[in-house]
Amino acid sequence: MVFKSGYVAIVGQPNVGKSTLLNSLVGEPLAAVTPKPQTTRHRITGILNTDVAQIIFIDTPGFHQSQKPLNQFMLEVIDRAMADADVICLMIEPNSQNPDLDHMLWERAKDVQTIVVVNKSDTISREKYDSIASSIHESWGAKEVIVLSALKGDGIRELIDALIAHLPEGPAYFPTDQYTDLNVRFVVAEAIREQLFLQMHQEIPYSTAVKIDEFREPKEEEGITHIRATIVVEKESQKGMVIGKKGSKIKEIGSKARLKIEELTGSKVFLEIFVKVEENWTKNSNKIKELISIF
Repeated sequence: MVFKSGYVAIVGQPNVGKSTLLNSLVGEPLAAVTPKPQTTRHRITGILNTDVAQIIFIDTPGFHQSQKPLNQFMLEVIDRAMADADVICLMIEPNSQNPDLDHMLWERAKDVQTIVVVNKSDTISREKYDSIASSIHESWGAKEVIVLSALKGDGIRELIDALIAHLPEGPAYFPTDQYTDLNVRFVVAEAIREQLFLQMHQEIPYSTAVKIDEFREPKEEEGITHIRATIVVEKESQKGMVIGKKGSKIKEIGSKARLKIEELTGSKVFLEIFVKVEENWTKNSNKIKELISIF
C-alpha cells in the first residue's frame, strides 16, 4: 500500500475560519479560536494521521495589507508557510467583504497545488455555493473547489481525501500518536491568549503577547502542574484593562484558561498570570521576534 506524507498550508483572510478548520481536522484545540479577526500570529502545526497518510498542517495569520511592523511579520509567516507547502488550502468566505484580497492570495498561491475551500457552507443555500464554486473555477482557473463548514464538520472528509490525493509518496515524519510539533508551553500560551481575546470583548488590546515564564511538571505526590505566565501589553492603560477592577478581569481570564489547560495537559493546574508593559513593542522588530516568534 502506498503511503503519502507532506505539508499543507492553510491560508486566507482574517476570520475566515482557518484555526477552526485546523482544530477540526486534527481533533485537538491547537489554535486560538475567537470571533475576533487576526488572532493567529504563528505557524501552528497540526498533524493528522490516517492509515494511508500523514498530513502536517500549517495554520497562518490572516492575509491582509498593512505596513505596521507586527503585520509585516505576520505576512512573512504566510509567505514562508506557502513556500514550505506541498499543497495550499486557500480558504474564503461565501460573502467575502474583500474579494480582491482573496484573488490576490490566489495569485500568490496558484503555482503550488492549491485547493480553494469555501467555508461556512451552513450559512448559505446549495444553489448559492454551487454558484460560488462555478465562479471560482471560471474566473480564477482553480481546478479544485471544496465547500465545507469547518465549525460543523461538513465536507471535512472530502477535503482530507482531496489533500491526500495531492500529497507525494513518503514516510511518516512524526510518530503516529503525535498531533502537533509545538511544545506544551506554546499550546498553554495559546490557551491564555484565546481567553484574553474572548473575555476582553470590544476592549481587546490586539497589541498583547503571552510569555510562559515557568512550566513545572507535577510531582507524583501532588499531581499539580505549576505555570507562571506574563501577558505583555504596550501601554499602561492596556494593563489596567487586562487586570480589571480589583483584578476581576485577570481572574476571569486565568480561571477559564486554567480549565482549558487542564483539559490539554490532563492534570490539575496552578496558574499565575502577571501583566507587564513593554512600551510600543509591536513597532520594534527585535521585540516582535522575542515575544512571538517560535522559529
